[in-house]
Amino acid sequence: MLGSALGLLGVAAAGCSKPKRPFDPASETLPPDPAAPSGAATNAAPQFFDTGAADFFGKGLIPEQRATFGLDRAQILPSDDPRFQKIVRVSLPAGDTFNNPDAEVYNDGNTYGGSQLFVAMDGRPTYEMYLRYYVRFPHDFDFNKAGKLPGFYGVIYNKGEDKRTDTDRNGFASRFAWRKDGEGIVYSNTARPDTPIKVSGKKTWTWETGKWICVEQGVRMNFETVSQGLLAVWIDNKDTFKEHGYNPRISDKVRIGGIMFSALYGGGDRSFAPKTDTTIDFAAFAIAEQRVGPLPDASR
Repeated sequence: MLGSALGLLGVAAAGCSKPKRPFDPASETLPPDPAAPSGAATNAAPQFFDTGAADFFGKGLIPEQRATFGLDRAQILPSDDPRFQKIVRVSLPAGDTFNNPDAEVYNDGNTYGGSQLFVAMDGRPTYEMYLRYYVRFPHDFDFNKAGKLPGFYGVIYNKGEDKRTDTDRNGFASRFAWRKDGEGIVYSNTARPDTPIKVSGKKTWTWETGKWICVEQGVRMNFETVSQGLLAVWIDNKDTFKEHGYNPRISDKVRIGGIMFSALYGGGDRSFAPKTDTTIDFAAFAIAEQRVGPLPDASR
């Protein structure tokens, strides 16, 4: 099993000792999902679930409790934009890339600040899927070194059993992300030994602040024998980036399972944390088997 692959597909024994290397979103080696042992700290305040996460993501998308953290930092609020009724605001405190050790979500090493939630697709995992959502950074947003935003994640799908399984470390993730000065990228974690981490779209776009940005991503999976993959990005309805031959998987059993909702600063240490308290807003998530497209302009 490949430790560099997406950790939600990995299962470890409950109650294991602290790892030599703390949880690092850059590597996606997540802590174990099984129930924590008696007395272990857990995510005690998942307000995002309690206040309507299922309604927020809408039909066909199912929020899951596994491998989540920081849900108490995600708040559903009324929208200030007529195109959508509700938004999710994730709070990111200054200096906080690691949670307090006394409040570790998994009791298995440090957990990064920010929020993470897996939102599964209702139905059979697929080879090709398109995602649309809106994101807004405040005017004074501190990009610092790097951070991650929502994108797709993969699951192992055993067709004969007609079900998905999350027991192997050989999935993938294709999340939007930012680098220094707001450079936009797609940050992919794969099970491929040659490219366990892949950065796509470098120097193609920059995340603007103080406005809603329509973000779209399309992923078509490759096959084991012939690379037919595609990664496509649209920013504010502009055809921004395409990568033909996108190749994130090593088995035809790996398919797109849903949305990996991430809003966090990531890297390897506290130097990645914001210097001031900040937030990121999200709205209007939608998926489809073809490009979704932006919402109609309410001003017209």
